[in-house]
Amino acid sequence: MPKLFARVLAFICAVCLTGCATTGKVTQDYQPDTDFRPYKTFSWHNFSSEVVSLDQVAIQRTAEQQLRQQGFELVSGLSDLILDLSIIKQPASASSTGLGISIGLPIGRHGAIGLGTNKLLGNDPKMAALIIVDITAQASHQILWRGTAENIPLSHFTLQEEAKLNTTLRNLLAQFPPKPAK
Repeated sequence: MPKLFARVLAFICAVCLTGCATTGKVTQDYQPDTDFRPYKTFSWHNFSSEVVSLDQVAIQRTAEQQLRQQGFELVSGLSDLILDLSIIKQPASASSTGLGISIGLPIGRHGAIGLGTNKLLGNDPKMAALIIVDITAQASHQILWRGTAENIPLSHFTLQEEAKLNTTLRNLLAQFPPKPAK
């Protein structure tokens, strides 16, 4: 019986630990053979948001600051690169999955094992934001780089959590330009 208890306990711990997910996953996509060194200036093309949030200017300023720290210059006229930033609402990925297990002790010949989850039927999903930044070459109109930040809680778009949103934007844009493969 102690071995069975130990196995059941190990199973429960494994299930609990696999339910964890990250918030604000940041990724990038680009053509590996692109030489980003000639690009020095940028300007805004488009900003769109489905999230009622902080003011658009604050979000743009954070992006601009990060790109300036990386050696790029914001210009109002013709630039080497143009930026498009989109914020889209989408169902949030579950940060954890609740799974319950119960073991019925046998009375006579009848015992039982039951499993359950924390998902309710008909429950509306929580919403989160997806941030997409496209950086396009002005001369060729070709997208050179795309960065995404997924599963951003909508609460990050409030004044109380503005610092968390700024950190996410900085982490997203810190990937640009991509580091050459060694």
